[in-house]
Amino acid sequence: MFPVGLFILLHLSAAKAQTTGVPLHSTGAYLLDRAYILSGGAAVFHPEIKPLSRRDAAAFAAHLDTVGRSGDASYLLRDNNEWLPDSSRFNSPGRGLLKYFYRTPAHFFEVNVPHFRLRAQPMIHFMTGREQADGGHLFQNQRGVDLRGVVDEKLFFHTQIIEIQARFPRYVAQRIGETLALPGAGFFKGYNSRFFNVQNGYDYNLAAASLGFQATRHFGIQIGHGKHFLGNGYRSLFLSDFSAPLFYLQFDTRVWKFHYKNLFLELSPVSQVQIPDGTILPKKYAAIHYLNFKPAPRLAFGFFEATVFNRSRQFEFQYLNPVILYQSVEGMIGSPDNVLLGADVRWDFLRCFQLYGQFLLDELSFSKLQRGSGWWANKWSIQSGLKYVNAFGLNRVDLQIEHNRSRPYTYSHEDPYNSYTHYNQPLAHPSGANFSETLLLLRWQPQRRLFLQARALHLRSGEDTPEANWGSNPLLNYVTRVRDYGNEIGQGVGVRIDLIGIEASWALWHNLFLDVRYQYRKKNSVEDVRDSRTHLFGAGIRWNIWSQNLDF
Repeated sequence: MFPVGLFILLHLSAAKAQTTGVPLHSTGAYLLDRAYILSGGAAVFHPEIKPLSRRDAAAFAAHLDTVGRSGDASYLLRDNNEWLPDSSRFNSPGRGLLKYFYRTPAHFFEVNVPHFRLRAQPMIHFMTGREQADGGHLFQNQRGVDLRGVVDEKLFFHTQIIEIQARFPRYVAQRIGETLALPGAGFFKGYNSRFFNVQNGYDYNLAAASLGFQATRHFGIQIGHGKHFLGNGYRSLFLSDFSAPLFYLQFDTRVWKFHYKNLFLELSPVSQVQIPDGTILPKKYAAIHYLNFKPAPRLAFGFFEATVFNRSRQFEFQYLNPVILYQSVEGMIGSPDNVLLGADVRWDFLRCFQLYGQFLLDELSFSKLQRGSGWWANKWSIQSGLKYVNAFGLNRVDLQIEHNRSRPYTYSHEDPYNSYTHYNQPLAHPSGANFSETLLLLRWQPQRRLFLQARALHLRSGEDTPEANWGSNPLLNYVTRVRDYGNEIGQGVGVRIDLIGIEASWALWHNLFLDVRYQYRKKNSVEDVRDSRTHLFGAGIRWNIWSQNLDF
């Protein structure tokens, strides 16, 4: 295997910028993360910037194969085989289905001709379950298609569409009613079905598409509609994939030990539900810089800057400058825009641990901070976490613990249209602000086809009331705050949320799973009317679809 892996590695190492990405929350993304830690950072990519490039995934898997630490290399090479010199290698090819389909195990249909490669996948997820709290029927019916390809090694394209009908647990439906937005999605409508015994469900779709061009060896451009994630944690305090898909223009520069990402986003300040039918949604925009620097293979530092702004008639073109500090631009144009700054760090050590953290600054007064006055505009969020791969010497037992905190009124603005949100949903943490959260995750793969995962969440927060803005909802104008001094995390209507989730997945085929899951969630509020408790049970089948847990 050594000569083959070495040949693949040499073939792939010439180009270093972004291509189509490994899906967030996918098996491939998880295997890349753990393999990166086990390798001691022996990869050219920067794991903070997601989704990770499929070309990088194939090159890293080839490297693991050459040094005799194949582990999950076979899965990763199969999943990203368009980047192999010979797509039949590592795939155990058979005759295929009807000679045209599944010629390799990972792809329903593929084309490999000079200067053009194509991969096409069906996407199916059917889940049924029950919520014990009200005896309601839970339901997920998703069907879609995923298509990706590369032309001349420089032009990359990806498109995906998923149609969904679903009935969610009561706590999710309650949030949808309060925010007029469905987590992770855009436009939606009601859905009822006698055939599936579904009442008060939702009908919506998820669409993603991108077109990228590798302009030089180190610089690429991409335009698309989709999601992004910055960080190493289960959550991100910079930019997460919790909100609806968004339109973006992306510049990627990777040279020496740097990866510099520029994102220009078009966002919706409100939900479609809030405006009359036939009315075009108003727009706002965000310009984001993120620079990640790896001074050593196991150590990385990141620097984040974002500006959210809205203009009645045009985009603020000065924000298109990819290298200037946005706060300088804001001062020059006299704008009232929302600027956020951040920094993160990652340290991989002993080939089994990863220590990571993020700090986001929205606004700060050092004089008032030193006096401990609880000034409302001391707005910041902080994250710390630790991953432990092959914990306690147990093969394929991985642990992760993470803590997140956010001060009241963080991510909000005096102009609600400038809040750090999209389609009435936070662009960072699902809980918005004014919270303290601790997460514990356990992943175990006792055998090749069986994947087990358990997670526990404890969150303390302070909710707003119709009469009082205590700082948990970034959509609210911070001018309506209750007080200037004495603000602290958890103020308002105090709530505690405890959540436990357990999932087991059995792989029938490459990326085809049978799933069984259980979730317990308890919300305890100082106002008894806000209390809730529920048990969720579900089972289903999933094919090339990766779901985000609704943990809030």
